[in-house]
Amino acid sequence: MNPNNGVSDAENLRVSQLGILQLTPTEWLVRDSQILDGDPAALLGVIQQSGDAYEVTKLGVLTTRWFYSSFDRAQASFLVRDTAAPRTMPRPRTPVVSHVTQ
Repeated sequence: MNPNNGVSDAENLRVSQLGILQLTPTEWLVRDSQILDGDPAALLGVIQQSGDAYEVTKLGVLTTRWFYSSFDRAQASFLVRDTAAPRTMPRPRTPVVSHVTQ
């Protein structure tokens, strides 16, 4: 384990697969750099800094937000694929759920 961010060394190697584009001083677009530019399938989600926390919204799970204590942890969350969540649009009026992660 890497003591700086709680992410394993194997996960750190895969971070290079992510393309991070800073949109504003507090917002980043996350994409899979192994998929060609211009392909919408490459878009994974957004990281937004909110105070001391980093909020993650994944495109396949739009009704759920995760909060992390560091940018590194927020970035690493995109390496964990949620196979239970299909990449489809949610139904209208679905409640928003938030998870706080240390």
